[in-house]
Amino acid sequence: MSTDWQRSVVTLAATVVTVVVILALYFARSVFIPIALSIFLAFVLVPVVGRLQRHGFGRSFAVLLTVGMVLVLTIGVGTLIIQQVARLPGTLADRGDVIKAKVAKAKSWVAAEGDGRFSQLVDDVMKVLVPKSEAQQTIAVQPEPQSFGAWVSVYVSPAAEIIGQAAFAFVLTVYMLIRREDLRNRMIKLLGDGKVTTTTKAVDEASRRISRYLLMQFLVNTSFGTIISVSLFLLGLDYALLWGFIGAVMRYIPYVGTWLGLIPPVLFSFATAPDWGGGWGQPIAVFALFAVLEAVCNNVFEPWLYGQSMGLSEVAQLVAAAFWAFLWGPIGLILSGPLTTCLLVLGKYVRRFEFLDVMLGDEPPLAAHVAFYQRLTARDQDEAAEIALKVANESGPDEAFEKVVIPALCMARRDADEGDLDANALRFVIRGAREVAGEVADIRPVQSHPHMGTRVRVLIVPARDEAEHVAADILGGTLEATQWEVRVPGDEMLASELIAAVEDFKPAVVVLVTLPPGGLSHCRYLVSRLKSKCPNVKVIVGRWGHHQDEDNPVRDKSHDIKGVDGIGRDLAETQKRLTEMGPILSAEAEKSEKPIAKRPPVGTLSA
Repeated sequence: MSTDWQRSVVTLAATVVTVVVILALYFARSVFIPIALSIFLAFVLVPVVGRLQRHGFGRSFAVLLTVGMVLVLTIGVGTLIIQQVARLPGTLADRGDVIKAKVAKAKSWVAAEGDGRFSQLVDDVMKVLVPKSEAQQTIAVQPEPQSFGAWVSVYVSPAAEIIGQAAFAFVLTVYMLIRREDLRNRMIKLLGDGKVTTTTKAVDEASRRISRYLLMQFLVNTSFGTIISVSLFLLGLDYALLWGFIGAVMRYIPYVGTWLGLIPPVLFSFATAPDWGGGWGQPIAVFALFAVLEAVCNNVFEPWLYGQSMGLSEVAQLVAAAFWAFLWGPIGLILSGPLTTCLLVLGKYVRRFEFLDVMLGDEPPLAAHVAFYQRLTARDQDEAAEIALKVANESGPDEAFEKVVIPALCMARRDADEGDLDANALRFVIRGAREVAGEVADIRPVQSHPHMGTRVRVLIVPARDEAEHVAADILGGTLEATQWEVRVPGDEMLASELIAAVEDFKPAVVVLVTLPPGGLSHCRYLVSRLKSKCPNVKVIVGRWGHHQDEDNPVRDKSHDIKGVDGIGRDLAETQKRLTEMGPILSAEAEKSEKPIAKRPPVGTLSA
């Protein structure tokens, strides 16, 4: 009861903190946007500053030189962009007749293709949406002279706010670059939990990865925009610098950014295109330019320059883009990629923020054996088989047995012992695991070189129940039939039944398979009885899956079992024990089966 109460308090506190943080990000965006921008610039410029320092420049001079170059480029490009934006409405107005003619031509083309019905439908809809009044009276409105205060409120205040945020971001970037070791140490102090060495390595590696990723992303996007501008200029499209700048900035928006940046130049080209290609040549060329360049960047340059992917989930990137756009508008949409990348790396390297890695990363949220077991408990054996077969095809069938099927059997036994899995569900899970294990076993390679010695008899005994019977069958299926003669008796055997099976089959080695939780006491009893009645038989205990029980990290006590000839704590170790015994046991079996030669009678020759 107290655990539920504590969990409720933690959930409530986390919810309150999340709401407060979101509200703070929204209402204090004029402060947080420059901070986010300065963090982004700092990560991008750190490699440049480091390279200048390696060439003999001091830290302060290298920072000021780098930031100064960025500032000059920003002012220069920004001035040109503002000039082109200011001239754009006038250009569109001057070409109003051309635009109307293009739209009329497109409408007539659609009407001709649709036998006029689609055009009539559009006209009818427009009449409903924008009805014409029968008597329209023209009223001339004389605008009031705008006061100085209103002029300041409309124009000066927003411009001053933008300039102030930009200046704050640049100044903060300078201090972050100059004092980056101090900031790193403060971060280690906040997040380290006393583990200074581990946290230092994590922070340094995370910083290097983020810096490299964001710098390469910046270079790719800038090159993309530059190529777009030059190509559009060669195509004769006006305002090429503006369209290239929009294309470069939009590429920071995941997946859809390039296509959003494509819309303005294509529409402008449609409105103002020259006559070549029937008036459609230039718009088609602009579209093809964006499409081809985006394909080349995605498939050639980005994998080459980025190196290892940051591991962001596609869905997480899109949701993050919508979230940051809601909080901070267009600048949030542009910064959503870098901000999400920083949060993901924070989740990867700082344990208390691990939930960010789960939410934003592209790695499977559930381990393979957990997902396999979850699908079986949901009675979806087909998807469970896909999980196991995927691991088997990537890493081998034995790895699928070791890392997927056997841990799932342990989880099923644990949940059944705790009452979380009823008898019918347990039977379905075990039967499903058995059938999937058979599918995995079918893709095992066939031995090409047969074993030439005598086969060794091995009795693989499940210590208790059907789950261990499945595990025993798995081990039997992995042993080469040319070397081992395998028998797997039924589960829930009494000690007397086990001894009778040994006396009947006469194995050279007995493998007792037991899975956690529990079962060690019964295993000790079986070993004791077996050794007392059949002292010459080798006994190996296979205690599997205990080291993968992450939810119940109890110390394994299988080493306390006395009188055994080996203990395998997983499938591979058990196979290794048998492999080591194989040659000796095979030689002993061959020796025991070889007939004893009799002395020939006197006066005769032996064969």
